[in-house]
Amino acid sequence: MVKRRGGSSQGIESGGIGRGEPVERVRPTASARQRKRSQHVEQQVETPPTQEAGPGTLKVLTHGRKLKRPEDDYIRDIIDDSGLGPLIEGTHSMIDRSLVSAFTERCHRETSSFHLPVGEMTITLDDVSTLLHLPVTGRLFSLPALSRDEAKQLLVSSKVSPVDALAETEITRGAYVRLSWLRDVYNSNIQQRNLNAAARAYLLHLVGCTIFVDKSATTIRVTYLELFRDLRTMGNIAWGASALEYLYEQLKDASCHNTRQLAGYTTLLQAWILEHFPHIMHIERSPDYVDGMSLCRSLRPHRPVGDIVSIQHYLDHICYEDIIWTPYVSHRPYHPFHDICWYYCYICCGSSLFPHLPDRVLRQYGHIQGIPPSPHDQLPVPPMTDIHDHYLHYEDHLLDASRRGPVVTHAWECIHGYLDWFRTVSHPYIISHQDRVHDPLPPTLPVYREEGTSTGTPTPLLMRSFLRVLLRDSRHY
Repeated sequence: MVKRRGGSSQGIESGGIGRGEPVERVRPTASARQRKRSQHVEQQVETPPTQEAGPGTLKVLTHGRKLKRPEDDYIRDIIDDSGLGPLIEGTHSMIDRSLVSAFTERCHRETSSFHLPVGEMTITLDDVSTLLHLPVTGRLFSLPALSRDEAKQLLVSSKVSPVDALAETEITRGAYVRLSWLRDVYNSNIQQRNLNAAARAYLLHLVGCTIFVDKSATTIRVTYLELFRDLRTMGNIAWGASALEYLYEQLKDASCHNTRQLAGYTTLLQAWILEHFPHIMHIERSPDYVDGMSLCRSLRPHRPVGDIVSIQHYLDHICYEDIIWTPYVSHRPYHPFHDICWYYCYICCGSSLFPHLPDRVLRQYGHIQGIPPSPHDQLPVPPMTDIHDHYLHYEDHLLDASRRGPVVTHAWECIHGYLDWFRTVSHPYIISHQDRVHDPLPPTLPVYREEGTSTGTPTPLLMRSFLRVLLRDSRHY
């Protein structure tokens, strides 16, 4: 990655100088001279759009403006067959730094779940499938770490000249290629009608701008090119599961206090937040959205207006009624629920792996939340080859029906004692007690389903929950 040199030059305003009055000549600064000499370098450096925000926010990346559907019909058919087509129009061109930062700091590293005063929530395979329309069934993959020479050989096997491959790996100083270079390779192959090579360059650029965004902001690992070596079988990859695992890994890293940047597919995280927390900010729906498209496309990108402190306060005082636990009901006729979304085992992407734990977020599946067991006790880490086999035969690794619990009557339901247990294993408040304007209200008490209790008659506990909502709304934070 090439680093920009020089800083911003400071100019001197000349307003108010009368005619004929001498104007003092300002000598160029050293940084200005350096910047002038390095203009040819800066033309090669890409700066993805970022938004200014307050302290405590993460730097986030989005490449939504760089994605355009190819004009060649042959390549468009290849993209559609790969299962990655929905990423082109579904990637947001703006990401709210404060919004994703406020959730990232609540992410638990072992379970990849967000800890809120109302319990745990997380991004599941069902969220990925519905929001992105990426395939969640198929095979997982593991990729080797390539040396620079191995990366050069892989590029040459994909119809890149040895001279260009060597020059690019020398510029990136490793087994990486720049996204801007991939666009040049694509255009060159289109002109020469090397359509398969153009398709591989386009696909590598596509995943580098979306599901496999890294912290460099401008490059992608060459090893991902292995996935597109055979254009006929790449459609068998569970791209949705790979995107989810990669985002889990980036959330784990970004949740550390000394991390200042979040990689991964932030469009998925932002869309998940806006669908489940519709009152957290004003949401605009795209007028071009048509039923049946991925739900990411229904959200119109907007310029961020909030700050992280206000979102932290909102989440610290959130109640059950502020959350849509199952937001995809109206989308089910176009995109049904897949049984694999109950998958209860590990998913992997490359050499990293994370557990998929639906038992910790049963309310997102429409079931009453119970107290989950420790993932370490229930899911010992299997060998990588076993993980691939488990996912291919996912029917044998679904969460047992006896552990799913009954279907909810009220979307926020959990068993008696769940919140007491959760408060003993978690710290769901971010704002310290000394910094809170008001002491946070407890979340709306859940309506516990007990035998012999009629669900049609309001119970005293339910009436208390309504009173808490009224009291909460009357307070100003």
